[in-house]
Amino acid sequence: MEWFGKLVSDEGFSLAYVNKSITYTDQCGSFQFGFEDGLLFPNAVQIAGTPVSLQPNELQEMLDRIARGIESEGHSVQVVQG
Repeated sequence: MEWFGKLVSDEGFSLAYVNKSITYTDQCGSFQFGFEDGLLFPNAVQIAGTPVSLQPNELQEMLDRIARGIESEGHSVQVVQG
């Protein structure tokens, strides 16, 4: 899949794609999510920043932003429920 590599949003977050994962970064830190064949896995692993415990609404906001970013590059995405 061709990919954008890195996307910086004017909403204060960035996305970076690396093989089978996507990293979301904002003022809270950097969080890695599994992403393969258009499927976004909602299990966030914090990889940088002061450790935080994400609230469900914060996680949902991240997932929404990631999906919008991926779609803005012309790719489809589906968040895996579960």
